[in-house]
Amino acid sequence: MSEDQFHGSLEENPDAIIIVDQTGHINFASNRIEAMFGHLPDGLSGKSLGVLIPERYRDLHLGHLSRFMNDPKPRMTGVGRELRALRKDGSEFLAEISLSPHPTHNGLVVVAAIRDIEVAKRGQSLLLEELHHRAKNTLATVIAITSQSLRAAQNLEEGRLAVESRLVALGRAHDLLLEANSADAKLTDVIRDAIGPFDSPHVPRFEVQDTDINIRREAILPISMSLNELCTNAAKHGALSNATGRVDITSAVDEKTQRFKLTWIEKGGPAVQEPTRHSFGTRLINRLAEQLQGDVRLRYEPEGVVY
Repeated sequence: MSEDQFHGSLEENPDAIIIVDQTGHINFASNRIEAMFGHLPDGLSGKSLGVLIPERYRDLHLGHLSRFMNDPKPRMTGVGRELRALRKDGSEFLAEISLSPHPTHNGLVVVAAIRDIEVAKRGQSLLLEELHHRAKNTLATVIAITSQSLRAAQNLEEGRLAVESRLVALGRAHDLLLEANSADAKLTDVIRDAIGPFDSPHVPRFEVQDTDINIRREAILPISMSLNELCTNAAKHGALSNATGRVDITSAVDEKTQRFKLTWIEKGGPAVQEPTRHSFGTRLINRLAEQLQGDVRLRYEPEGVVY
């Protein structure tokens, strides 16, 4: 592997990466360095490692580097003790660093992967909260599907088949949420896959406007999760919680700005009252919109929620 190919592979790492030579000078920094430290990657080339370390810790860090060079084995530093890094603006943050030796034609270098512990913990906390929320929503969805299916069934066998088919559809929707490698998709297909577990083959609950809009694979996950969230809330409290409610889903493109608007309108459900506080689900929908560089307008009209 050439040096350029090696550096290119390091850019794919989610952590910020630097390469340090045996004299303690930086000869490569990945692009993620700028977001974490405020330094331009090229601006660090040739500078001492000390520029990223608070002055009171520099001797300690250089001692770690020296010992690593004498015994070059992959290891973690900053685990179980405080290790601080220095940003360009003078602020500090807790860091965790993994060190790996890499031989080059100029001698041994150290590849250091740097992680902001506080950012990582916030991300982990959000992930756990989201997993907990999704698990609860999945259980609520299964309950709603089972209840609605059995309520409309003429006999036990009909009810069993209805529940089974809808749970299979729910599984397909979850598969869609995890398909990060799928190609561009038609927006209408993504919508129908997401709402499928909540619809009824005998009495359709959704009116979906067909559209020729194609979306990139990066947009499939946030759109599907947003629709799943709206469906779950509608099944709990809105238009899908009774036998008469309906949902209209339309989309329109602004050709000038090359942006599209997706509209969800509930009607025929129980009277709606605006909640007194924003739930995690509402915050999640807003975060998903941010992933699409979009924004959300959520209105609690008396006749039904409008998204």
